[in-house]
Amino acid sequence: MKLKKMEISDRVVQRLTEYLSILKEVRKYEDGINSIELSKIMDTTSAQVRKDLSTFGEFGVRGKGYDIDKLIEIIEDILGINKVNDLIVVGYGKMGEMITSNSKVLGKGFRIVGVFDNDPKKINQEISGNLKIQNVEEVEEFIKSSSNRVETAILSVVKGQAQTAAEKLVKNGIKAILNMTTYKLELPKNIVVVNMDISAKLQELNFWRINFEENGEEQ
Repeated sequence: MKLKKMEISDRVVQRLTEYLSILKEVRKYEDGINSIELSKIMDTTSAQVRKDLSTFGEFGVRGKGYDIDKLIEIIEDILGINKVNDLIVVGYGKMGEMITSNSKVLGKGFRIVGVFDNDPKKINQEISGNLKIQNVEEVEEFIKSSSNRVETAILSVVKGQAQTAAEKLVKNGIKAILNMTTYKLELPKNIVVVNMDISAKLQELNFWRINFEENGEEQ
């Protein structure tokens, strides 16, 4: 299913991933679910659930709701994780090591096929998943010679190298980057970037913690 990015908000896609997680849990003890039940678990409205899902088609049955197995299958298809998506990791520091050493953190539908770094001490080192750390200068050759289509990269280099590394990836055919650095990448608009700045998320979390505490004291 191909849709223009402008037609769908980032928040809708985020909620899709949340729906999927909830449905997989509910599937353990139920076969079906309706928009009201799903909205209560999501802490949103049933109208929002129906609106989100209707963006991609009509999947429920009026008065009955959704078949959970079928809806999981549909959402996985929408997210493109009903098949294996190959990706590479650029930067084998602490974050890169954590990601490559535990494939479960990637979830369904993703497979690391290459790991790259510029540290001579790390290059050619064998790591988990039957992989070997390669010289980052070999990224172009790897992508072009790969038997599988590689268009996604996890960027986990140091902040000062982020922009240069990202530009090189884009030049060599990467179309989507999960940015694990704190650097704000400047790339062409047709390149998809998702930022995972843990520090920023902790700041956001701390803001809400403080404000919830203050609100609680006022009540």
